[in-house]
Order: sequence, then structure tokens, then C-alpha cells
Amino acid sequence: MNLIAGKLENLISNVAKKYEGMPIALSGGLDSSTLAAFIKPSFAITVKLPGGEKYNETEWSEKVCKHLGLKQIIVEVDDTKWNEYMPIAVKAIGRPIPHFNIFPLFFMFKKLSEIGVKEMVVGDGPDEVLAGYTRDLIFDYLYKVYDFEAFKNYKPLIDKILPPLPDAIEKVTGFRGASIMEVDIKNIRPDMDDMCNGIAKYFGITVHRPYQDNKEIDDFMRDLSTEEKIHVVEFGKYPLRLVASKYLPYDVAWRKKKVGGPVYPVNLLRGWDKTDGEFGKTQYLKYQEICLKK
Repeated sequence: MNLIAGKLENLISNVAKKYEGMPIALSGGLDSSTLAAFIKPSFAITVKLPGGEKYNETEWSEKVCKHLGLKQIIVEVDDTKWNEYMPIAVKAIGRPIPHFNIFPLFFMFKKLSEIGVKEMVVGDGPDEVLAGYTRDLIFDYLYKVYDFEAFKNYKPLIDKILPPLPDAIEKVTGFRGASIMEVDIKNIRPDMDDMCNGIAKYFGITVHRPYQDNKEIDDFMRDLSTEEKIHVVEFGKYPLRLVASKYLPYDVAWRKKKVGGPVYPVNLLRGWDKTDGEFGKTQYLKYQEICLKK
């Protein structure tokens, strides 16, 4: 694994030179924090979200900035601006997006525009190709049962308990694919890209994704085996964590408990949790459709 991590570190280091000095959107998570260590940004910008530590990760981004000696701008989301800003943001994107961070991204890019930023960096990319989502770990954990020596004679029973993997992926994501990674690359990435690019363009800003935009890095991460991406079930993005541990605080590189965000608690704030729960998207997407028709 050290050889794999070393190769990844060299790839990131070489690519980072192209983006040195650009401001970076820093969530405090593994991807953006590691990138910040390499590109030496002029400053980091972080959006502070409401809802407590489950949603707001500002303390983690502050820890990273202190460790790396970075200037940080923290933007607070004003929920009273929802009816004013959301229709603008949705129209800038041009289609409904299931990700809950449309609203906070609008605040971030608005702030960047106000201080004259024209180019910036985000850490998008590793989640889809390095088993960075919690469901990647859950699928890996559950379906490893077929490999247990003690259960070799119980495949018919396991088949009754677990649905075929493509069926399970479709039930969770709404899409069918040979692997969860392929589904995520095909469906999550376009949503993330269109959301971020659409709002950034509205403010005259270009977004760069050093991990994702550079084919050599993206392909290298994608083509690793599941075992090389996931370590002892609990850690996805394992090679990137090994790289990060050289540059970041230990608890940043090896943090487990993340909601998958930071995520703006749209349903709780709009009252849609009564019908959609905390993370359902039905009302959220309907709202965006209405915005597009106005």
C-alpha cells in the first residue's frame, strides 16, 4: 500500500503546481484538505452551515487551516435569503439537482465574486473513484460474506438474505450498474459538476478540480482494486488517507464519522422532513422544478 500511496502522492504533487496560489473551497474533509496541503492556496473559503456538527464541519476546516498556516474566509448561510437566492441558483444551473448544497454554494460564490476571485479550486473527484461514500463501505462489508470460508456451503441461504448486488445498487441509488462506482461516476459527478459550474459561471468564476480533471490521477484512483481502496471495512479512500497523514492532523486524515457532506439541512429547515424524512429529495426536486418554470 505504501507504493500505491507514494504513486498517488507524486501524481497529486505534480498536478498541484498548475493550481498553486488559487483559492480553495475547504470543507475540512479529506479531499479538499489534502489538496490544500499541496497547492498552497492564497486562502481557503469555508461555508458555515446550521444544524450542529452533523452538518457543519467548520471546526475541521479551521483545524486544517491552522495546521497548514492558511488564511481562511468563513461564510455563514442566511436562511432568510432562501426565496431570493434559490430561484437564481436553480436557473443558473438549468436543471433540478438532488444535492442539498445548492443554497450554500450560492453564498460561497457570491462572496468570492465580491472579493474579485475569477478562478478557484475544489476537491471533487475521489469520492466516486476511491470508495469515498459510506454506502461503498456498507456494500463491501455485506457482500464479503460470500468469501467467508465458514459460509462456503451456505450460498443458497445468503442468496435468500441478500439481493443480487446490481438489484441492491439500483434500490439504493435509483440506477443500475455493474458496480456502485460506475453508477456514481455516471450520475453523481454530472450533478456535482453542473451544480458547482452553473452557480460559479453566474458569478463569472471558473472552477478547477485537480483530482477529477486530470485523467492520470482519476484513472489511477479508479483502477485500484476494492481491497486497495477500502481498508478494514471502515476506511474508504485508504491510499489518499495515507498521503494525507503526512501533511494533515491525524484525526483529519483518519476521521470516520461524516454525514457525507457537509450538507445543508434543507428538509429540516423547510419542513419537508415530515414527508421526505431528513434526506429524501422529492419535495426538494419539486421546488426546483417550480423555480425553473417561473
